[in-house]
Amino acid sequence: MYKTKIKAWNLRKYLKEYEAQQIIDGEIPASETAPVPAVAREPEEAVKRAARALKRKRARERAQNQPSPTALESSVSKSFPSQTSDAMLPCTPPRDVVAAPQGFRVNGVAEQFLFNLRAWTHDAFVFGHLDTKLSAQHRSGRQASRLLSSNLTAGTNLYEKGKQQLAWIYWNRAIANFYSPDLFKTWYHETPIHLLFEVGRVAHSGHSQLAVILLQSIKNWAHTFLKEDDSRHALFSVFGELDVAQLRDLYVRAAHCLYNGLDSRIDKHNPLRYEVRLNRALDMLWYDPDSDLTEWLPPIEEVDQACGPNNPYSVYFLLLQAYRLVAQESYPEADQVCSQVPTRLAAMKEGSIDSWRVGLAYRRLGRQQHSKGRYTDARRSFNTALKHVGSGNRLSASILIEICQSQESMAHAFDDQEDAVLWSHMLRQLEQQTEYQDEVDMSQHPRLFAPPAKRSLSARQDTFGQALVDQ
Repeated sequence: MYKTKIKAWNLRKYLKEYEAQQIIDGEIPASETAPVPAVAREPEEAVKRAARALKRKRARERAQNQPSPTALESSVSKSFPSQTSDAMLPCTPPRDVVAAPQGFRVNGVAEQFLFNLRAWTHDAFVFGHLDTKLSAQHRSGRQASRLLSSNLTAGTNLYEKGKQQLAWIYWNRAIANFYSPDLFKTWYHETPIHLLFEVGRVAHSGHSQLAVILLQSIKNWAHTFLKEDDSRHALFSVFGELDVAQLRDLYVRAAHCLYNGLDSRIDKHNPLRYEVRLNRALDMLWYDPDSDLTEWLPPIEEVDQACGPNNPYSVYFLLLQAYRLVAQESYPEADQVCSQVPTRLAAMKEGSIDSWRVGLAYRRLGRQQHSKGRYTDARRSFNTALKHVGSGNRLSASILIEICQSQESMAHAFDDQEDAVLWSHMLRQLEQQTEYQDEVDMSQHPRLFAPPAKRSLSARQDTFGQALVDQ
């Protein structure tokens, strides 16, 4: 009824744009404007109403001409494509991420990982966790990380040498490490980047299924042992979303992200900068022996100037330079560099250098010499590695097995039967100790995955794949 009367009275609730403009301009007397209700037929009130109507109209037009948030996000995504596949992008923002500031957009899981890595680095610096005084938790976490790395490396090396059963033992040990609540609680600056490298080289070695399990295990560990407001929780949770096929490319970007984050927060003469560069150079060489290390490998004079004489990093960098020279087949120069190492070690105070790292450096050098057919040099390097690594902990077992295998093969090449028998005997003892220790571990923790002993390699891989599905 009322609608009918309103039409009959020629009244409307809203003015049209041209009518409002005419009222404001005085072209139509306000008292004669039919659209104005009877209660608002005073001339001044009608003009005010017309001005408000015109203002609302133009505001609506401006809003319609602006792109919607959805369209804006779509255009940004097209301009900066994600580094990960569409299959890896979640439909909704994941909960386990560090919130980005307003106006800063993170596209894809890889970018989220880099952002979380920088946030983790910042927190470690701000809260004083990057100091050189190692707490008990720091040492515990660092030891757990080393054990994880050692087990993964041992499993991969043994698998390549046809020792599949021993490989599975070490891989099971690696997965079992995720029961440790202190595994990644340390703020040691190498923990996240080295973890990314370890999983990346497992995938690069052809064990993608194992890499997937490791990434998911890292995420599960974070959800189990860390609080959600901890930046470590966000960083390690994102591991579970990473694409295995892109780990190598992501590592290169993460290496620069970590170094830039530290470099802008610590003094330019801080030895930490040289430790980071050393480790990144070693990782890059693992992927590609011919990598360009210009930004990671400083001259030894610069290291001495920044870290002082008789500093441990000089030894590590010298052995790295020797490794590089052997890869380039510059053997006289490599021998000259190697000759400086014993002198520097003798000049250092006891306990001022990590003997374990020296042993790993000599093992790495021995590998390169062995690959180039420099067997005499390789045997010397491997024996020096044995001296520094020792045999007093579980970390050394896998390294000793690898060295004994290489030494045995080289002894046969030199027709040195006595040495070949010695290394063969030591190798059998180490393998038996590993198998015995595996039985002890089985009594405490069930094996997470392991193929039957008498099945083919393809069947073993199928079993491994099924274990992944079951998880």
